[in-house]
Amino acid sequence: MNPPVPVSEYAVLIGLVGLCVGSFINVVIHRLPLTMADMDPSPRMHTIIAGRSRCPHCRQVIRWRDNIPLIGWLRRLGRCRDCQAPISLRYPIIEALMGIGGLLVIARFGLTPAGLSAFLLTAWLLALAGIDQTTRLLPDRLTLSGLWLGLLVAAGGIHLEAREAILGVVAGYISLSGLNAGFRLLRGQDGMGGGDFKLMAMLGAWLGPGSLPLVMLFAAGGGTLWSLLAGPGRGHPLPEQIPFGPWLALAGWITLVWPYDRGVF
Repeated sequence: MNPPVPVSEYAVLIGLVGLCVGSFINVVIHRLPLTMADMDPSPRMHTIIAGRSRCPHCRQVIRWRDNIPLIGWLRRLGRCRDCQAPISLRYPIIEALMGIGGLLVIARFGLTPAGLSAFLLTAWLLALAGIDQTTRLLPDRLTLSGLWLGLLVAAGGIHLEAREAILGVVAGYISLSGLNAGFRLLRGQDGMGGGDFKLMAMLGAWLGPGSLPLVMLFAAGGGTLWSLLAGPGRGHPLPEQIPFGPWLALAGWITLVWPYDRGVF
């Protein structure tokens, strides 16, 4: 058997790949909701990959040197070269998170099928978190494709066995939909959207049913704490204050790279 490839020798390359993937995730976060609502002002951008990136304010094409992940934003100090309008801080944050997250999952699992699949899941979760944070949407195109990808990975015996992944899908969907049904009985309104149920089912396909209590603990705790710090006293129930998808995504990612056995509980 060949010795494992030392990840440290490829850390810079992995980080650069992560930054580039993060740049593409920014495109997905911006364009996918627009294509879903048919709101894109440019007819040439009705697909995620079609058309060059443009300033959201003046619609001028962004030059390649200003589109270099992280560096391009820093060189222009977060402003468009043509109209000087501010470019959202979300762009460098997403790129940096993907670069760091990609490094961490490869460090955790190595340059293996498990590591590469975890890298893909990191990108999927980051895109879902970004879209939900900005639009309060969790598109089926991402949640359901991520769910099927998780099942395919499990079919190859990576991370989980196929049976465990299928049970995770069922348990994930039922757990949140059941909580929402109870919330509706008590409060007369939904506590979360259907996209959250599908995201939880997607996480179940990757993590299995045994990890879902940990996901719920991290997501509920993080979301509640953030709600208390960001908007106390506003008189709105928690689901109206913050989107839950980013917290589910973060909790799922943390559970994926958790360095202990999944039987921790």
